[in-house]
Amino acid sequence: MKIRARFTKEEPVRFISHLDLARTVERAVRRAGLPVAYSQGFNPRPKIAFGSALALGITSSAEYVDMEFSDGFGINEFLRAINENLPSGIRFKEAKVIPADTAPLMSVIDRAQYIITGELGQDGGLSSIVQQILDSDEIWIERPGKKQTRRINIRPWIFSLEVLEEGAGAGTLSLLVQTGSRGNVRPEEVADQFPWVFGQPRIHRSGLFIAQGSRLLSPLDVAHH
Repeated sequence: MKIRARFTKEEPVRFISHLDLARTVERAVRRAGLPVAYSQGFNPRPKIAFGSALALGITSSAEYVDMEFSDGFGINEFLRAINENLPSGIRFKEAKVIPADTAPLMSVIDRAQYIITGELGQDGGLSSIVQQILDSDEIWIERPGKKQTRRINIRPWIFSLEVLEEGAGAGTLSLLVQTGSRGNVRPEEVADQFPWVFGQPRIHRSGLFIAQGSRLLSPLDVAHH
């Protein structure tokens, strides 16, 4: 039996790494006594595969994971059992059984949505910067690599950017970008285009999607078909 689930990564755990998050979820599955399936071979690993990794310091209400089990059980039973064994800040919210041949999350998720909130100087100015970004064809950023820093134009991968709130020295943006192997924008690369004061803005991932034409589908919806 294969399950796809959505979970949250909230304030108390926003500074744990993706690797530690994966270990925490694996440990919760074991402690819950859920019959997780293991890979074959010399070093068997639990068949648990996550979607797009979340950078350190970012919270999320839309993380996804696929898990394979050697035995069947109810979805409500799964949610209760795993949540009882997770630390504060990680919560499984919904899950569904998916066909065994469903394409892996990492290969299909290609859109990510973020909410960016920060403090601004007195004049704000979010709206005019958003307009400049949307009007431009190029936004070049430098991305450190293993051997050298690469210059990348991220503008083609920014699909929407809008001001949700602006005033009294603070502002909130909504951002939809490309993610995955065909192109990837890190939300902080867009956030860096704005003149935040008092440190970095807070970033929250509010959605991961699969683009089908003009529609954005949840990974749980896609698994349903």
